[in-house]
Amino acid sequence: MIYDGLEARNRYRGLSKGLDVLFDWLDDNDPSKLPLGKTQILGDKVFANVMEAKTRKPEDAQFEAHHKYMDVQIDLEGCERFMTTAGEVVPTGAFDEATDGGYCQAAPDNHDLLEGSLGQGRFVIFMVGEPHMPNLVAGGQEVGPIKKICFKVLGDRLWDGA
Repeated sequence: MIYDGLEARNRYRGLSKGLDVLFDWLDDNDPSKLPLGKTQILGDKVFANVMEAKTRKPEDAQFEAHHKYMDVQIDLEGCERFMTTAGEVVPTGAFDEATDGGYCQAAPDNHDLLEGSLGQGRFVIFMVGEPHMPNLVAGGQEVGPIKKICFKVLGDRLWDGA
């Protein structure tokens, strides 16, 4: 996981081909101007999903993970919390290759949970395979609406074959 302010994104150049494409795009475009839904930035290698969602309580959520894509998430309206873990997880169902998504929960002895908040110009990058739980209620707030972007960035190991 990488968690930082949008203005600091250039310090992460060179980590991934796709992140460099996204950062170049962000240099020239205002992400708040994107319409709801999917916008291709570089075909299916780098694209944006703009969505309106509701925050949720951690007990009503699961970790998700992806085999092909990194998630780069920012909030446009409202604020959400997120969690991730470097500890062991247990799948809660079959992985869906078509949507590149699967769900899991922290193993019973896994207390290695990390969290942060988006909004206020911050972003988070969840690497390929990294369990993450987005759209959580921010501290002291009630469940409520958010508008966010989840940029999908194809992992380097698949870049040349895509």
